Amino acid sequence: MDWVGDGCLIGPDRWVECSETEPESLVEYKVQLQPTNPRAKTIVVPQAPIDAIVSTEATSCRKELGLDSTLQELNVYRVCIESERPTNEVIKILNENPLLPGIIITSEGEYVGMISRRRTFEYLSRPYSLELFAKRPLRVLYGLAKTETLTLSSDTEIVAAARQSLQRQRELIYEPIVVQDPQGVYSLLDAHQLLLAQCQIQDAAAAALRQAEAKYRNIFENAMDGIFQTTPDGSFKSANPAIARILGYKSPAELINNCTDIARQVYVNQNRRAEFIAAMQEYGSVSAFESQVYRRDGSAIWIRENARAVQDDSGTLLYYEGTVEDITEKKQAEEALRQRKAQLSKKTTELETALRELQQTQAQLIQSEKMSSLGQMVAGVAHEINNPINCVASNLPHAEQYTQDLLKLLQLYARQYPDPPEEIKAQKAAIDLEFIIEDLPKILSAMEQGSERIREIARSLRNFSRLDEAQMKPANIHEGIESTLLILHHRLKPKQEFPGIQIIKEYGNLPLVECYAGQLNQVFMNLIGNGIDAIEELITNENEVNSPLPITNYQLPTIRICTEVINSDWVRIRISDSGLGMTEEAQERLFEPFFTTKPVGKGTGLGLSISYKIIVDKHKGDLKCISAPGKGSEFIIEIPISQQD
Repeated sequence: MDWVGDGCLIGPDRWVECSETEPESLVEYKVQLQPTNPRAKTIVVPQAPIDAIVSTEATSCRKELGLDSTLQELNVYRVCIESERPTNEVIKILNENPLLPGIIITSEGEYVGMISRRRTFEYLSRPYSLELFAKRPLRVLYGLAKTETLTLSSDTEIVAAARQSLQRQRELIYEPIVVQDPQGVYSLLDAHQLLLAQCQIQDAAAAALRQAEAKYRNIFENAMDGIFQTTPDGSFKSANPAIARILGYKSPAELINNCTDIARQVYVNQNRRAEFIAAMQEYGSVSAFESQVYRRDGSAIWIRENARAVQDDSGTLLYYEGTVEDITEKKQAEEALRQRKAQLSKKTTELETALRELQQTQAQLIQSEKMSSLGQMVAGVAHEINNPINCVASNLPHAEQYTQDLLKLLQLYARQYPDPPEEIKAQKAAIDLEFIIEDLPKILSAMEQGSERIREIARSLRNFSRLDEAQMKPANIHEGIESTLLILHHRLKPKQEFPGIQIIKEYGNLPLVECYAGQLNQVFMNLIGNGIDAIEELITNENEVNSPLPITNYQLPTIRICTEVINSDWVRIRISDSGLGMTEEAQERLFEPFFTTKPVGKGTGLGLSISYKIIVDKHKGDLKCISAPGKGSEFIIEIPISQQD
């Protein structure tokens, strides 16, 4: 039985011949497939819409293909049909699109496989196959005609795709290739088109190679730097005009013929050749290999070599190749500059030291003045708060007594006049007298607690403000710490973007310590404030990376303060936080003036430097830090109990 259609011929010997003329439009090109065997029944392809067909798309490739070209740059055909559709719809699609290499088969929209034009007509050209399969679901024909399918990503290089295509079994070499794009959409690529594209790439690569050879030959001949190949035994294998000129020879040929022992004839220090070879043996290349060499006239110059060892496939050394640059003038300039630097080095160092000391002194004076002004202001605020709050606190007991008297009077009226006029009843209901009687004592109690809290804050402010004391005095370290925590209380409370920071206090039984209490308070302020900054920065970083874990799953933000007596002469204060921590490099510079790890505009870099001077210089103590990235930081203060020698 023969089947004849415009653009294809199916014969009894089961082969298909497709027209090589590309139609102007795949959509408009229609082919009617009719049986020529009079004994065969005429199969009418239904005209019902094929909603399973997604699209027919052929993307044009660029004119020039290269070695890095991918399957995205070739024509692909995007036609798919549901596996439950009748086979005669496939026949209709293939006849209407004679260039279509096959059809993608799906099941409920999901990719199943591919059936090629060749395999389809091969099976349908058999006797009675058309009558058998035409109205049956496509999956029946696919189950018989399916073969191993080569599926490639659309970003696969054409050369690699062609190699994989040709590695298929002989009968599958010309089967279409399934191409999957990044969105998971499947298309078909004609194997003939892939092989033609590979041929185009090979031709383009060969032409590019010829151009590159001519280009690099021109570069080799006209380069300003010397280019060479030398043998392991010390002779020149090839050389360009530049290296001949650098070494004082008229031509590369003269250099190659006359220079047969590089170690002796070229290098001023003959050991440099041995060092060159040793470096090649160990690393396979050398970079910026500088040496003094002889020119042909016996004068010495400086050169810089960059070279590599060239080996065959078995690893046998063939030769060395590389470039040579004349750096004589550069070396002379470097020597002159070195001498000039040596002359200026001492004076520059002295100036830098003087400037650094001046900057430190100036910064410390400014900081001390700021803290002194802050102390005066805090003391003034504490005084101004204390006067009115004392007035409030002293009158609260009287107000409480008056309130009790009034409440007793109301109760007496209620007993004497159990049935008051309607106007009084209405007013009692309006003001909710029972609630007032119950709540008024609570209000007075809360006012008393609030006034006591304000008085406590005022006392802490006065204690913290002792910054300008001229002499050391015995002081309670714990009072200073508590005053600092009170001032920083607003930074410890929970905020919208930050959880609250818990303070863990482990106080020992400390004696009074002879010290500048105000200055120690300044140290506590710096260390605890830095701990809060480190914790906030850690939480900010966790929020920026959108961690899937809630903040409660991380270590609870904590600042721990421990005090203890070391011995009869010393006390120790430890202040640790659960913040970001620091690297070893940061810890080495931690107490340097103006060094900070905080963002620009947030820190001056003076707090820890001043704290170090207060503890070490003024109190003859010690201040050190223990930290690691991601593990927080701990500052350890050790000071003597008495400053007497």
